[in-house]
Amino acid sequence: MSTPSKKPRTKRTSERPSRSSDPHQVSAVVAPKRPEARTPTRRMRGLDGLRALAAAAVLAYHLIPHTMIGGFLGVDVFFVLSGFLITALLVREHAKSGGINLASFWLRRIRRLLPAVALMAVITLIIAGLLSQDLLAGILPQFVGVVTFSYNWVEILRGASYFDNANPHLWTNVWSLAVEQQFYLVWPIIVLGLVYVRKKFRWILPAALAVTSAGWMAWLVRGAEDFTRAYQGTDSHAFGLMLGAVLALVAWDPLGLPDRKLSEKWVLIRGFGAWVSLAAVIALWFVIPDDARWTYPWGTLLAVFATMGLIQGFLPEVDERPGPGQLLANILESRVLVWLGERSYGIYLWHWPIWVITIKMLPSLSIWVVAIIVIGLSVVAATLSFTFVENPMRQDGIGATIKRWLGPSWDLVDPSKPMPKEPEWKNYRRIMAPGLIAVLIVGTVLGFLLSAPDKTSAQIAVERGQKSLQSNSIDEGGAGSADPGEQKVEPGELPEPTCENVSIIGDSVTVAAAEGLEEKLPNVSINAEISRPAEEGVQIVQAAAKDGSLRPYVVVALATNAPVEPEHLDQILEAIGHNRRLVLVTGFGPARTHWVPPANDLIRDFAAKHKDQVRVADWNAAISEHPELLAGDYVHPLPDGAEIFANVVVEALNSFTDADAATK
Repeated sequence: MSTPSKKPRTKRTSERPSRSSDPHQVSAVVAPKRPEARTPTRRMRGLDGLRALAAAAVLAYHLIPHTMIGGFLGVDVFFVLSGFLITALLVREHAKSGGINLASFWLRRIRRLLPAVALMAVITLIIAGLLSQDLLAGILPQFVGVVTFSYNWVEILRGASYFDNANPHLWTNVWSLAVEQQFYLVWPIIVLGLVYVRKKFRWILPAALAVTSAGWMAWLVRGAEDFTRAYQGTDSHAFGLMLGAVLALVAWDPLGLPDRKLSEKWVLIRGFGAWVSLAAVIALWFVIPDDARWTYPWGTLLAVFATMGLIQGFLPEVDERPGPGQLLANILESRVLVWLGERSYGIYLWHWPIWVITIKMLPSLSIWVVAIIVIGLSVVAATLSFTFVENPMRQDGIGATIKRWLGPSWDLVDPSKPMPKEPEWKNYRRIMAPGLIAVLIVGTVLGFLLSAPDKTSAQIAVERGQKSLQSNSIDEGGAGSADPGEQKVEPGELPEPTCENVSIIGDSVTVAAAEGLEEKLPNVSINAEISRPAEEGVQIVQAAAKDGSLRPYVVVALATNAPVEPEHLDQILEAIGHNRRLVLVTGFGPARTHWVPPANDLIRDFAAKHKDQVRVADWNAAISEHPELLAGDYVHPLPDGAEIFANVVVEALNSFTDADAATK
């Protein structure tokens, strides 16, 4: 990393040396020109501010749903920055020295990235283990993935979903760091050969790799119900890194030669283009959805190209001249944005596990309060890590810093150090304490890793329900042998709501409650599936009504996984016809399931408008009084909770006959 110039500071060159704190950051410096060329060596301005904005977008996306629906694209901003900066750094090193020291490069990356990741993983693992065993379910392979920067592939191979916020893993956000670290490992080797290609042709290889990666992502999402493989795969999400490299190879001048000077017209055009690109990046954070197939890669590519347009406005030939580009860099160089940008690596690292722990322990807390707590704790943790771990280890080395922390305890195991003698040995607590603390931390981490459960309490609850369905010859994906076949519903009085007359369509909550339902309504027809949304439930009801398998009483419990729209309820009521009766089950979940309260209000209003044909089974009201009967995810019922679920369903069904009796 370059050092600041010793010359007197001017308005345009009074920049501090970058302290690179972003996960994805490598400081880029403007190379000094020959004596007649350009300003003294300094870092590129504006990048720390851009990192701060990108990190804020990711935090908003994770912590406050529907504020920035495309905030996940902040990761792609980091990818472009990393591709650009790493490539510029390597090309500059070759231009100055005639070679690239790969060992030195990789050592710097390890010193830069690993200490912060390891610290975060160890501390959050211990806190999570002390608070809830659910947080540690399947944690061992995740921990290995974190410390080896292979987390994205660990999650892909385990079938985890990045988009499943109902069951978030402790370190899901580390996937992007893994992608970048894998890039840091492979790309320098490619650049080592690329520098021997004529300069005007160097960009072709990363451009071809970018096209291949984007095309592969588009192929992977075809027909896929979950986009995790396409989104988290290094192969399918490398196009941002590659296009950042293209920008560096095309626009970056490693030696800062004077023939790069732009005309006033081009300074204005490129500076104005940077402003337009920034506006585009921010707009995309608000409008690109994470659940649309076209987002991968087309919406993501929009963010990548906009980021490239923004970075080009920070290049020296633009920033060193008065104009809109320099003005934008000045704004992004504000002290607050630079300070946050320098610590954005740690903030990004810490926010997710802190959020997961917080929502686990305080599930009913408002998402806004949770966001404030998480952001505050993340900034504090990132600052402490930056000051006491990241900087010391980057400057002095990981081993030297650990030795300094252990102090006299290290001397006891260092063969080059003599054993302490009197009177030093009498102060044994001072000598032994650091080592004992280190042993305690290591032992605690190993204990939690080796004793962690394979499944969460919610997974166990759902599997218990699945076994109950199977043991009663009921297929959770549809009615099995318990279904008596075609059910004809004639006009006139309805039969009693006994088990033979009830069809239940539900999601994983219904699966978990299967034992209770089967006890209250033996051989009832249950069609329940994990993560089923209301839209899919509409299709199931319509198909069952069409083939005649829908029974006189229909129970729909689909308010947990996704929003319920008025048209969903209208379509269900239309499908069952005038001769059947409908029971709608309200949903219950932690505060982050923000769609549940509106769905419950809609269900109650709909039932009130159709009170002759629709009833409400108020699971929300019933279980709110007994949250201890829920699994650790605050969603799925335990056995006693399943009984409550069955009771509210049976009560709603009986209300139809009670109403008929009252009118006679």
